[in-house]
Amino acid sequence: NIYAEINILKGLKYRTVFGIDYLNSLSKEYQNAIHGDGTTTLGAAANLQQRFKRQNWQNLLTLDQKLGTSHSFNLLLGNEQQFTSSEGWGAQRRQVGDSYFDEYQGGYALIVPSFTPFPNSNFLGENYLVSFFGRLNYDYKKKYFVSLNARRDGYSAFAPGKKYGNFGGVSAGWAISQEDFFKNSGLANVFNNLKLRGSYGAVGNINGIADFASYFLFTSALYGSQTALFYSQAGNTDLTWETSKKTDIGIEASFLKNRISTEITYYNNNIDGLVLNDPQSPSKGVAFTNTLPTSLSTLAGGTVPVNIGRMTNKGFEFTLNARIIDRKDFTWNSNFNIATLKNEVKELATGNADIFIATSGLERPSIIRVGESIGSFYAVRTNGVNPQNGRRIFQYRDGTQVQFDLSSPVATRWTFLDGTTAPRAPDQAADGVVIGPALPKWSGGWDNTIKYRNFDFNILIFFSGGNYVYNGTKAGLRDNRNWNNSTETLKRWQKVGDVTNIPRLVFGDNLSNGSGIVISENVEKGDFLKARNISIGYTLPNSLAQRAKITSVRFYASIHNAFVITKYSGFDPEVSANGNNNGAPNVDRNSVPQSRTITFGVNVGF
Repeated sequence: NIYAEINILKGLKYRTVFGIDYLNSLSKEYQNAIHGDGTTTLGAAANLQQRFKRQNWQNLLTLDQKLGTSHSFNLLLGNEQQFTSSEGWGAQRRQVGDSYFDEYQGGYALIVPSFTPFPNSNFLGENYLVSFFGRLNYDYKKKYFVSLNARRDGYSAFAPGKKYGNFGGVSAGWAISQEDFFKNSGLANVFNNLKLRGSYGAVGNINGIADFASYFLFTSALYGSQTALFYSQAGNTDLTWETSKKTDIGIEASFLKNRISTEITYYNNNIDGLVLNDPQSPSKGVAFTNTLPTSLSTLAGGTVPVNIGRMTNKGFEFTLNARIIDRKDFTWNSNFNIATLKNEVKELATGNADIFIATSGLERPSIIRVGESIGSFYAVRTNGVNPQNGRRIFQYRDGTQVQFDLSSPVATRWTFLDGTTAPRAPDQAADGVVIGPALPKWSGGWDNTIKYRNFDFNILIFFSGGNYVYNGTKAGLRDNRNWNNSTETLKRWQKVGDVTNIPRLVFGDNLSNGSGIVISENVEKGDFLKARNISIGYTLPNSLAQRAKITSVRFYASIHNAFVITKYSGFDPEVSANGNNNGAPNVDRNSVPQSRTITFGVNVGF
């Protein structure tokens, strides 16, 4: 980052900031021929080179002005431009000649272009965001505060005529504690500060919108041995900004000579024009994955991005800050906050038809349904394992229980618990039910900093809950095909009377444990408490530092993600294989958990 700042006149300032962020990465993947996905390719290796670039240029003009002793103004005018580009290229080799080769440069029979998902994909994209904005702050005698803001944002992913959106808002505050009637009352002996505030504003959102979302696209590929173009994306020239219209009402207060302060806020965020991938009927001619070659399966979706959704977020936010101990050699500062969230989908496309969102794998555990929290989990209910025969018990929507056995003839694989043949297999569309929300209903943190003489200690606790996580990783680790199994397999059903949640092993069975159908067994509570950061430090006394002709020396050690307390059986309840997909949060499908980092260091000031 580089910036320049010019004081044009008294109170009038111009600032320009330019920043670049470049990232290069190399990804390597090897799949052994004897298990997992490597069995279909007879062994495969793939390399992928990626480059991500972002340039940001911001220009700000600010004016601070006072009129007498009562009026204060702050005016800001600005422009910001952001260009982002990304590209990746790679290749995959198949049919390994010997299991000794686990690198791309080894011996393979085939070399093919890679069209599989990250980290083996070829991609090329770019987008441009430009913003013009202004803000005016005014206060009168530090009692009354008003702020007005407006902005115009443009984004390249939208078609001409739809690229720009206009947004703005207003906020106001009243410092009651500055009023004479308050200062002369007994309340002044309790409150050091008491302030009411409220705001309303509209902002635009483009998170999760693809670089060329509004355009109709073709993609190059092979048709047999011939080069060709395939229709890969149905665009939408009416696609435009999501808009969030948010109302906040809050109160701020401090007590005991500002040793304790608190904030309580109610918020109501109405999100309109929510961009969702709306499934299309085959008669519309939109490309579907099952109509294209395997190499293009990730490039077609059978959906169109549309501003079809409306949902609301409501809740309370509470913050408490306290200087619990404030002595010369011993201090303890503590900050606690908690927020609640009630999310509800209000509108979808015509008819409010449900939308199912796929994970990074094949299943579709997330549903967007009017009246439910967005991305809630939708699954067929299961009821453990039949101790008499080791079969997984599934439930139709009406509660009728059936069991599955892949080793039986096709016509009798699904039976009732008494052994009679069931009329059909359970189906997610016909028998699925909403298990619970994916978005947390509450979350918060507790930060404590303790200093004793030259020692300091800090611990930050983060907690979240009231939601569920889809453990798709568990479905894969229990799959009875050519995949590695978890040690849970040792607890499988083996004889009559065994009580367990792991059915008997049948090679090729991808239904009983949830790989072929989304089941409630793999939807788990996502409550957790995590030590986000713990650190301890020691600062040398000034007398010792000055002898070395330095200002300060502090030795420290810290650990990030020190521990987590949760009943979630996966690696980490705070992950999502779908990234920032707004319709399918908290899906754990072979997701890498957040890392635990231990750091030792020394800070020296001169």
